[in-house]
Amino acid sequence: MSEGRVISECPISTADGVKAADIVWASPKRIKETGEQDCFLRAPEICVEVLSPRNSKEEIDEKIALYFDARAEEVWVCNLEGFMIFLCKTR
Repeated sequence: MSEGRVISECPISTADGVKAADIVWASPKRIKETGEQDCFLRAPEICVEVLSPRNSKEEIDEKIALYFDARAEEVWVCNLEGFMIFLCKTR
C-alpha cells in the first residue's frame, strides 16, 4: 500500500451519480485509469466514510452499496468516537 495515494473528499462516479467518499486509498493503477477525469469512474480500492450526527443509517448503507457496485475492494466506516467497521467485497 505504500505506493498508493490517500485522497480526501474523493469524487466517485456511481450508479446514483457522483458521490464523495470522505477519504480513499487508490493504487497507482487506479489513479492512472482515472486519467484527466474529475472523478474516479471506478472506485478506489479503499473508500472511507466518517460518520457525522446528520448521517442516517440508510444513507451510509446506500453509499457502501454504491462504492462496492463501483468496484471498491473495501469500505471502512468510522464514527466520531473512533469505532470502525471494515467491509470487504464478496467474491
